[in-house]
Amino acid sequence: MHMTRPWLIAGLSVLLGLSSPALAPVRAANIGDGEIVRFTSDRGARHVNMGVGKSVILELPVEAGEIFVGNPAVANAVVRSAKKIYVIGQSAGQTTIYAMDKQGRRIASLELSIGRDIAELQDILRAAMPSSKVVARTVNDSIILTGEVDSAADMQTAMDVAKGFVQSANGGGGAGGQQLGQTINAMTIRGRDQVMIKVTIAEVQRTVTKQLGVTASTLAGNWGKFVQDNPFALNGQSYSSGALTTKSNFGGGNSLSQTLQAFERNGVARVLAEPTVTAVSGESAKFTVGGEVPISSGTTCSGQGQTSNCLVSVTYKTYGVTLNFTPIVLSAGRISLRLATEVAEIDPSTTVSTGTVSAPGFRTRRHETTVELPTGGSIATAGLIQSNTNQSINGVPGVMNLPILGSLFRSRDYQRQETELMIIVTPYIAKSVGPNALARPDDNYADSNDPQAWLLGRVNKLYSTTDNPEAAKHFSGRVGFIHD
Repeated sequence: MHMTRPWLIAGLSVLLGLSSPALAPVRAANIGDGEIVRFTSDRGARHVNMGVGKSVILELPVEAGEIFVGNPAVANAVVRSAKKIYVIGQSAGQTTIYAMDKQGRRIASLELSIGRDIAELQDILRAAMPSSKVVARTVNDSIILTGEVDSAADMQTAMDVAKGFVQSANGGGGAGGQQLGQTINAMTIRGRDQVMIKVTIAEVQRTVTKQLGVTASTLAGNWGKFVQDNPFALNGQSYSSGALTTKSNFGGGNSLSQTLQAFERNGVARVLAEPTVTAVSGESAKFTVGGEVPISSGTTCSGQGQTSNCLVSVTYKTYGVTLNFTPIVLSAGRISLRLATEVAEIDPSTTVSTGTVSAPGFRTRRHETTVELPTGGSIATAGLIQSNTNQSINGVPGVMNLPILGSLFRSRDYQRQETELMIIVTPYIAKSVGPNALARPDDNYADSNDPQAWLLGRVNKLYSTTDNPEAAKHFSGRVGFIHD
């Protein structure tokens, strides 16, 4: 029997709710088109989600005398027999359907939530992510995705599919369709992966510095003095060097003094840093090894004359190796990595001194990037080859250009700096292991005893060597191999 008077239906529904005992809520079930919902004699309430235009068949335990629909605009109930009812979804919304027996007792209660038909969406999600357990539910025009996925990439895929489904159901969401509802993410990532990253920062610096020539000449006579001062001019640096000084007297108070200065330096510097850090997929991690250097930031004086008191303000500048990274496991074995590295070190050659205050200089190599790698794969994310050459010739104008004699009045300074830098990144999907499977740097280390330190000059006990690998054969306790 189909009720068509909403005010009568609403009043009967309220009376029925007052006269019936409270029922415990039951989890809603997604019902497909034409499925059968069977009621038993326990008079329990059933919660059903179904799409607009879909139908469901209700089978009652006894013959019904009356059928009430809370909101006929949402669902329509058609009675074909006393124990079978056909319910059709009319529009989005919620309503309740009650079935009463001939004595006026409630025999069935159906709570309906009519929304989008998501059966096709569920099939697409199952085909796109067979290993994930994503369940799509509807509340009015909104779609709620629940369940578990394997990774953040699968979660994003499910959201993209659901949003595309909503837009297609609304005519594309453009001028021809009205965008209704939204997609809500209630999914969880099953067993979030942990990523361990190993970064290798390798740098080699080569420096060549040369100086050859006359760096000081003094010509003195009765008319006065002439002085040529040629310090080492490159970068304002001063270097010690070998010097040969000669002095000639011409009589009458006239003399000539010359200094032949020769200098050459070759140097190689090597920097190697290999920080290793582990973080959960989607979370950030930071690793810093270094220190802080105090740097003067100003002077504050109080008082006047001999009673003045000056205080130097100090700030601290960090140096060392800093690693920041955020990993995201896209799929099995694929890792998206946001990486930022910085290597800062004190550079004495650029130190600036003012009075009694000295401010050191710093050499900094900073690198930021985003890469995608398989687990265990490596990539060179940054590289630098740099060569700087400085050369200067100082001398007495005019005289220094003479063919042979000019070499006594000029000096040549030469400097070449070469730098080669490479940063290599290797991420791994990390798994936890037992505590005995991890080795520490201090495993099996033992300090030497006094006789070993006095007589043999050792700072630690020597367990074995390449020449005598059997030295620790009968050693009891924790043993290891320390090679000198």
